[in-house]
Amino acid sequence: MHIVILAAGYGTRLYPLTKRIAKPLVTVNNKPMINYLVDKIKNLADSFSVDEVRVVVNNKFYKSFLAWKNKYKVRVKILNDGSNSPDDRLGAIKDMKFAIGKTKADWLVLGGDNLFQDDLLGFIKFAKKKKPYPSIGLYDVEYKKMATRFGVVKLNKEKEISKFQEKPKKPLSTLAASCVYFFPKQSLHLFDSFISHNGSVDASGKYIAWLSKESKVFGYTLGGKWIDIGHFDSLKQAEREFK
Repeated sequence: MHIVILAAGYGTRLYPLTKRIAKPLVTVNNKPMINYLVDKIKNLADSFSVDEVRVVVNNKFYKSFLAWKNKYKVRVKILNDGSNSPDDRLGAIKDMKFAIGKTKADWLVLGGDNLFQDDLLGFIKFAKKKKPYPSIGLYDVEYKKMATRFGVVKLNKEKEISKFQEKPKKPLSTLAASCVYFFPKQSLHLFDSFISHNGSVDASGKYIAWLSKESKVFGYTLGGKWIDIGHFDSLKQAEREFK
């Protein structure tokens, strides 16, 4: 299994903080957000074969990530997607495609700005059983009012996504899509198909919505707490929850 951490966004909702520091490098309790993922990956490697970890970043913060890698002695490959601002960013889907490249393998893709407690062991076991189809990590946000802020999915009895809604006014469920994806090698060709037929390739939710119609996509509900660091209030919440 190969792993990609998506860290090439510009975190505009956290300006001015993220004008000078990449969002995954913002500290939560004196620890860069991305380090929580790195620790999780180290634990995963005790149970599953992890061949390589790649971190896709933008050109603006490329040197910052190299310094981070050196400071914390992290065994990852830093990939520069070449973008310098929100105006020329590749977007989440093209960043995934860029990071994966031509490496035909099973890929775990993680968003660099999500904090969550689940150890992902159950998710990986679930996703491997569902091969050759992709799987996505979900969180039950419990309240439909809260669900309106996220991409929401409805699952059938086989845990397959039967419906995907992007920030719906009337959610069909309280299962929110997180940036935790498992793409088996047999599904990688679908990136090219989506990119060639869609103008917007930034929101990963749009890809999952499209993918659930073109192929089967399965959903696994993760446990523990999950925080999508999108605003200053969620950053403050993370400080409290991840002590």
